Amino acid sequence: MAETVATDHPPVAKPVSRRRSRTPATGSASALAQHFDCSRTYIGKLEADGVIQREGGGFPLDQSRVAYLRYLRRERQLSPRSEADADHVKVKTEMLQLRLMEKKRELVRRDEVDALIDDIAGVTLTALSSLPARCAPRGDLAIRRSIERVVFEVRTAIANVCQQTADKHGEPPLNER
Repeated sequence: MAETVATDHPPVAKPVSRRRSRTPATGSASALAQHFDCSRTYIGKLEADGVIQREGGGFPLDQSRVAYLRYLRRERQLSPRSEADADHVKVKTEMLQLRLMEKKRELVRRDEVDALIDDIAGVTLTALSSLPARCAPRGDLAIRRSIERVVFEVRTAIANVCQQTADKHGEPPLNER
């Protein structure tokens, strides 16, 4: 005699294997526009630009979606906005580095250095110019003229060195500033 056994769970059905279509899903331009959440005209533009391609009677949805995502990524990398943002960040970083160097006293303002050099040169030239009157004995014009000649030679040598250095570094002449 056959014995029956009660089970707690219902019998499990074996999965039915369905044959999958080997052709990818395709759709019309309108269906693709709805899929991309854009207008039909935009799909036409994408097709004209070669971003997506029609195959047979429609657009392959998966292939078109991947191509469109790649196109969007490329556009984002090349867009003027992202390029401008990158330039802005670069300039901002450079400004911060300059401020930091200035705070560390590694960098000084050119106008401050120019003013300091002008002050030092002014004191030096004034002192040189007063040497003949201060060093020559009162009434001895020969010694005074001799000292004046030496002072003139020193001032000319200083001016020549400054001019050569300015020319070497491409500084414009004073009358062109």
